Amino acid sequence: MEKLEAAFAESLGVQGAVATGYGRGALWLALQLVIGDRPGAEVLVPDFICAQVPEAVRRAGGRASFFPVQRDLTVREQDLEAAITRDTRAVVLAHYYGRGLTNIGRLAALCRRRSIVVIEDCALALGARVQGRLVGRFGDLAVFSFTKSDWCYGGGVLTTPVRDWASRLRQLRAEKCRPAPRLAFCYGLLRRADFAANSPGRSRIAGWAGRWLERGLSLLEPTLRGNFFDAGRFDAAMPELAARRALHILMHLDATIARRHAVQASRAAELLDRVCAIRPGGLAELRLDPDLGETGAFLLLQANDGPPEGWLDLADHVGHALRLSWPAYQRAEPAETSPELKWLRDHLLIAEMT
Repeated sequence: MEKLEAAFAESLGVQGAVATGYGRGALWLALQLVIGDRPGAEVLVPDFICAQVPEAVRRAGGRASFFPVQRDLTVREQDLEAAITRDTRAVVLAHYYGRGLTNIGRLAALCRRRSIVVIEDCALALGARVQGRLVGRFGDLAVFSFTKSDWCYGGGVLTTPVRDWASRLRQLRAEKCRPAPRLAFCYGLLRRADFAANSPGRSRIAGWAGRWLERGLSLLEPTLRGNFFDAGRFDAAMPELAARRALHILMHLDATIARRHAVQASRAAELLDRVCAIRPGGLAELRLDPDLGETGAFLLLQANDGPPEGWLDLADHVGHALRLSWPAYQRAEPAETSPELKWLRDHLLIAEMT
């Protein structure tokens, strides 16, 4: 694990990197550091975000409030500023689907003028850059997840440019995190099957195999029952098998990104051609986001006609796996509801590169 932390800190050019069992655990540690002895402190979170982020705020003793994300996955500075109150202690700024948040420098500067801690959520953007700078270099703390970058046995990393904070985070990890090697092993096998299901031509057979594997592994590890994406423990420590796999991902990241970009455009064309062959006029109804993202890890598509679930079934029929965005399958909180969030729920489809 120490090798992973040293390599990660060196690659990002920061003072410290602290490994945890999962990305959500890294965020949970960051929030415990920030909230400290101020229970109930307000943490601003984007309304377009997975449920584990506000849950991490609550588990750390904070109170989550939300600011809006636009349908092009950007954040307007005036919207963030309007959400800030005198109780705001920290702001989570997220990079979505391999794309760096283009104005994160200005958003971070806005927060620092108010003495608000900036936490970058880089879980979906390992290796992405904004104006030549790697994501994770803009915040006071940054959170990464290896299970979103490739298949891994869990694996999260928390970084900071502040040396004293790195020491304190390691102390918090020693106090709060507990070993969970069996969960990590089972989770990694399921994540491997999940990645295989994203490969063209393998989606149905890998999906079927993954479901049976999940049933079998849930007998060994009951926390995997239900949606295994929710099974990762906030307080899990990173086992060595996850650290070795994460280090491999990090060391080969540039080659992986290059390979993904090489197949990304052809896969997009193949997907659209096959879908439109079945559904004439589909090109006008299912459109590819022209920004393929710097990491090459995702394709984003916009469904303009019919329920998004229908497009998932149609893509599966031609051997491709598509997914919905968070609002479509996670229960939204009242403060998260907005026309933009509803649009993302009803129109955004995602293909994950492998």
